[in-house]
Amino acid sequence: MGAEIYLVGIGMGQDGTLTKKAQEIIDQSDLLIGANRMLEGFKALGKTSFVSYLPREIGDYLRVHTQYQKVAILLSGDVGFYSGAKGLLNELTDFNVKLVPGISSLIYFCAKLKMPWQNVCLTSVHGKDNLLIPRIKRESKTFALLNGGSSLKELCEKLKYYGLGQVILHIGERLSYEDERIISCRAEELTDFNFDPLLVVLVENPNPDTKVFEQIEDEAFIRGEVPMTKSEVRTVSIAKLGLTKDAVVYDVGAGTGSVAIEMAQKSPDIRVYAIEKNEKGLALIEKNKQKFAADNLEVIGGIAPEALEELPAPTHVFIGGSAGNLKEILECIYKKNKNVKVVLNTVSLNTLTEVMNLIETGQYEALDIVQMNISKAKKLGKYQMMMGQNPIYIMTIEKTNAD
Repeated sequence: MGAEIYLVGIGMGQDGTLTKKAQEIIDQSDLLIGANRMLEGFKALGKTSFVSYLPREIGDYLRVHTQYQKVAILLSGDVGFYSGAKGLLNELTDFNVKLVPGISSLIYFCAKLKMPWQNVCLTSVHGKDNLLIPRIKRESKTFALLNGGSSLKELCEKLKYYGLGQVILHIGERLSYEDERIISCRAEELTDFNFDPLLVVLVENPNPDTKVFEQIEDEAFIRGEVPMTKSEVRTVSIAKLGLTKDAVVYDVGAGTGSVAIEMAQKSPDIRVYAIEKNEKGLALIEKNKQKFAADNLEVIGGIAPEALEELPAPTHVFIGGSAGNLKEILECIYKKNKNVKVVLNTVSLNTLTEVMNLIETGQYEALDIVQMNISKAKKLGKYQMMMGQNPIYIMTIEKTNAD
């Protein structure tokens, strides 16, 4: 189509954060499109306007109203920073679309704080369930767009719950407007959550967890009478899974949660579901989740495969216990994702036999089988004695007839 469409980043909302190029495009356009707040500051121009921020609605309007030859679609901040530009680009492929950058809330806020932003971890909770806690735990500085006081309150409650109440919150409300407000305090000190929806936060963690590879010692876990997968076995099992960024992982038969916790620590982008039927085990997993600030771990009570039915499709599955339902569990997870990566552990010859019988049917193939026999030194008086653990099989399998 012949019309020129400009996606224009208009900065924070006030004239002072509008670039000269953005103002030029807006002045020359014969149609302005955007949410009410975006259009409010340009009413004095007397331009024809269409109130919308939905890509499909905007696209349909432009295809009907072909009389407009130069259109400016107004977007808050910068077009490349958690902007609606991505959805609009996908929708308006039949138009000549150009992007005009603007001043983002991150740049503006860091300038106000006199703080460089090149080493800040960037994220947002707008329109999605974003996991801030794992990022705040790992990063010295984390910036997020929030949804007003309620999301700030939830963040503070989680920070205190996970033992991160000492981190410093820099809170920016209605940036660039006359009633702009900036507050800095520790998370545990904040009690007023009466904030406008136009809210950002920059979290400073003076003691971030900077480990590149997380291997948690067995003694670090809160223990009980529930069986726990030991450190060396966890390391090999997780390595066999080959976790990827944005992985969705099931830990079936999670026990104390040691494998689930360690997987969750690999990346804040990984989502882990720990499935356990034992009430004592569930309580231990929750305690360990809190201790390690594993907010990207969700604890699911119940017996697999029934407990898996409502969960999102997994990319990876670790099976530490199947309660005799291995065949049904595998059928369930492969129905959800035919390309899922599955690793299972067994110390029981019964489960080993069950797995081998499934392989003999031709429905499954063993890609890798490892038997581990581990001995660890234990001090007895002045001697170091090697104490053997139960031998364990670590098996990587796949469904051969998944279609």
